[in-house]
Amino acid sequence: MMPKHLPQVGISPDEYEFIEQTCQEVLAGVRHIAQDGTALYFPGGGYDACWTRDFCYMVEGAGRLIPSEEILACIDFLLRGQRDDGAMPDRVESDGKAIYMAGPEDAPLGEDPPTDNAQFMVKLVAAYVDLTDEYAAFLQRREQLYDGMEQVPRGKDGLVEVDRNYPHSTYGFTDGIAKTGKVLFSSLLYWEACRRLAELCAGCEYHDEAHDWYEQAELLKRSLDQFYDHQYGLYRAASDQCRQLDLWGSSYACVVRLASKSRARQVGEFFCSAPEVSIWHGHIRHLPVGEYWERLLTEIELDTYQNGAFWAVPSGWVAQVMATYDEAAARDVIYDLLEFWRVEGVYECISPYAPPQVEGYPASATCVLGAVRPDKNLGARNAPSA
Repeated sequence: MMPKHLPQVGISPDEYEFIEQTCQEVLAGVRHIAQDGTALYFPGGGYDACWTRDFCYMVEGAGRLIPSEEILACIDFLLRGQRDDGAMPDRVESDGKAIYMAGPEDAPLGEDPPTDNAQFMVKLVAAYVDLTDEYAAFLQRREQLYDGMEQVPRGKDGLVEVDRNYPHSTYGFTDGIAKTGKVLFSSLLYWEACRRLAELCAGCEYHDEAHDWYEQAELLKRSLDQFYDHQYGLYRAASDQCRQLDLWGSSYACVVRLASKSRARQVGEFFCSAPEVSIWHGHIRHLPVGEYWERLLTEIELDTYQNGAFWAVPSGWVAQVMATYDEAAARDVIYDLLEFWRVEGVYECISPYAPPQVEGYPASATCVLGAVRPDKNLGARNAPSA
């Protein structure tokens, strides 16, 4: 039932082992025990709760390194925070208190929850089933997942939408950015979540429900071209405000194979032909260098955090897409990233103009692990192949 993504990038077994060990270390460093005894995994640093999307990325990329019983218990800890109207929590604190809006509790980023929490909860449950083959875990929670998906604001074309007059967080890794109109990344996640629900339902022989979720996915897929910019060969982040070239979204659309093979190659060529526009030490910017988000939900200095810093979360996606055009260049992105980690450590984001942020950030490591595979025919970076 595993989803069909772009192939993982082959790297030397030694480098793969280093990433795996790094994941084990950062996961151990962010494991906390809730008041009820549940093992929770925080995003690290000053983050003092279990975030739905971060935990999903940990399980998708490195779930085999986390005890399966802890994964399911943490899923249920998050699900207990689901709001009566179906809204999934952005995060849940150790005492069980659910927070629905992005940003500080006393200064939320908008009046509605982020438009990605429900999708990540679906993906999290699906990742657990992938690891354990326990479809009963899905069946027992599917109504909650359905209710969460119904809460996500969408238009008639199936795309996720945000009103420019009431901006709020969309994709959590740009939760400080006021994307409005139809938004790309949350729509990609909605398509992916619909597909995962359809696969889970089919695996349980709930064929009518599987059909309904496949239909929703196909509706959204037919609408996605609205984001595509033929001039640049990339997807734009939104249809209204922040209608800018989305490097993370463009690569992810290719990784999950929502974009066509020809478009994936175009995106790969973009990253390969001018890496200085988007990549620094193997980390990836949200927008091309020199571009900054048009509208913010909170003040973010230029070239920091979500407004110009470079992140490792999408590094594996970008490498996978680059490999459709130039596999050696793709491998170099991963090796550059690992070289930085060995010297400086694993961070949430880095910038040439500001100190690195949040050391020991687990999603950075686990997302990269999920995008690579060991290749015994590859030696060290500069060594000839066997």
